[in-house]
Amino acid sequence: MSYGSGAHIPDLSSEVEFFDFLYLGVFILLSPAFDRRFYHTKNAPANVVAEVAHAIQHFYNLFHIFSSRFVIDLEGEVVVLSYVIDRMLAEFAAAAVNFSSAIRDSYQEEDEDEDRISTSLFKASIQDILKENHSEIFSYYSSCLVSQHKHFIWTGPKLRIHSLSEDILSILPLITLGETSDLLSHQIYATNLELEPPSSPDVRPLVGKRHDQAFASPSNGMSRKKKRLLV
Repeated sequence: MSYGSGAHIPDLSSEVEFFDFLYLGVFILLSPAFDRRFYHTKNAPANVVAEVAHAIQHFYNLFHIFSSRFVIDLEGEVVVLSYVIDRMLAEFAAAAVNFSSAIRDSYQEEDEDEDRISTSLFKASIQDILKENHSEIFSYYSSCLVSQHKHFIWTGPKLRIHSLSEDILSILPLITLGETSDLLSHQIYATNLELEPPSSPDVRPLVGKRHDQAFASPSNGMSRKKKRLLV
């Protein structure tokens, strides 16, 4: 498995390339759970840990730049980039665990070999990664797990990307409401999931330092992320 970035710089204003990069980034975030080197040695090779950390930082850096230049519209509702990433991460993680359970049920125990990662270890590893680095979406992941979510691609509303240099006020009349951090129609964060009935999602104005609000830089948490790569 190679974690490093290639020479191609994705055109994140393209919906196709945006999702290609998003899927790759989500897989990288969860990659230690898919790699037996993080299971069968006391410590994963230092070069592999460094490569994973570099790939994760590259993923966050590009999307941090994205949030300073573009805005996301989900069928007329403007959301912060972190909503899309977090929703995709939780759903992908649940689909991976559910898929591993289905694979486990399809073979006999005598067919197992020592290189296979057991379903229970894989699930525990996925959940350790989420609890340590993405605890705000663990409740949503759990609900996806229970509902047998099985999709590895985006299942949310149609996504459109708009440059902030455009006259988006004429394209998106609701833009004056600002960016929501959670969709009222499909909330993913624990504090919102617990509300009954759901309250209005957090709204952030598209003025000033909107890119700092819309996507928090991961730099403060990178040391913690690196440590937890040894799942």
